[in-house]
Amino acid sequence: MGGGFGDVILPYLSMTALASTVGFFLCGTQICYRIHQRGTTDGTSPAPFLMGFISCSFFIQYGFLKQDAIIYSTNAIGAFLQGVYLIYFWSKTRNTRTLNKILLIEICLISTLVLYCKYSGESRENLIFQIGNICIFSNILSVGAPLMDIGTVVSTKSSESLPFPLCFASFVVCLQWFGYGMIIEDMVIIVPNFIATIISILQLSLFLIYPAPSKKYEKLSQI
Repeated sequence: MGGGFGDVILPYLSMTALASTVGFFLCGTQICYRIHQRGTTDGTSPAPFLMGFISCSFFIQYGFLKQDAIIYSTNAIGAFLQGVYLIYFWSKTRNTRTLNKILLIEICLISTLVLYCKYSGESRENLIFQIGNICIFSNILSVGAPLMDIGTVVSTKSSESLPFPLCFASFVVCLQWFGYGMIIEDMVIIVPNFIATIISILQLSLFLIYPAPSKKYEKLSQI
């Protein structure tokens, strides 16, 4: 897909992928708004923010190595927004000690990665391969982060704890980046986004299997 039609649509797909990804990152505001309404983070996991922050940070380094402005600029915006969400979550949570430990670990991992790329002496090709594999793993974990609440969803038989806008946006974004990866023939983009698309479909299916209480009431009122 690297030539012909792919070359024609690549500029448009790049810009739409960038725009939709920024929209995806902004879905975190919905989680923060829910925390604001409740006045507490109880029942809300910081996992999407934590995994999003470290995944974006890794992809910034990968984008620089690949000299792909779309990749590093998109993830720079993502890392900034996830950092803002984490600060807000930290200000509202009662379990700051655990969150501080996780954030410290993430900062150490990111710093280690940057220093390794700068001082390891590895060739650019080897670094792209190594960092690419790390990005594949972190991206899959980032998209699957909301599934950490699957136990709550099943036990309560309600998808209320899952952020629907985030899950839906994840599906749209991953599908676009999968197409982008196919065109530029980059397995680091193709593999995680193919898997992430499947995960997103699984997440969305939970909203049909276990609808939130408000949705149940809406259906009953229509009978």
